[in-house]
Amino acid sequence: MMKKTSILLISLLSVFTARAGNGDEHLNVSTGFLFPSTLVANVGFEHEYNYGNALEIYAELGNHWQSDPVDGKVYKDTFWKGYYWDGGALYKKSLRRYRNSILRARAGVQAGAYHHDFFMGAELGFEYNYVFQSGLVFSVIQKNQVNFFHGDTFRNGLLIGLKIPF
Repeated sequence: MMKKTSILLISLLSVFTARAGNGDEHLNVSTGFLFPSTLVANVGFEHEYNYGNALEIYAELGNHWQSDPVDGKVYKDTFWKGYYWDGGALYKKSLRRYRNSILRARAGVQAGAYHHDFFMGAELGFEYNYVFQSGLVFSVIQKNQVNFFHGDTFRNGLLIGLKIPF
């Protein structure tokens, strides 16, 4: 009788204390390349919910460089002329959980400025996260952005980053 009671008590305690990522918060830092000709850096705050789903609020800084119209080359005085910044919110739906990693679909909205033109947009994509034993997370992000009200309408590409737990 004592053995059954202790097993029941231990199992109940483990159920109520186990979270499996619920409530975890991370600082996301990532960088990468988006097509066409765009370098991007991203910083965000992520909060995880039940079943591996998450919400992220982020800020992004990018540069869409242009080639010289005369000879088609890229020069350093024209390289930084296509900068933009934006920010937004993403909902990340868990698609598949593995032992130390998770695959998520990302969807959200964004707003920002390209030179002096403001824009709004939507983002869709995927994210693969691998969690190290220390709690640090390595992420590979595939993003597709559609922006309105300026010339840099479509962007898609890959970012690689780290998520630092709080």
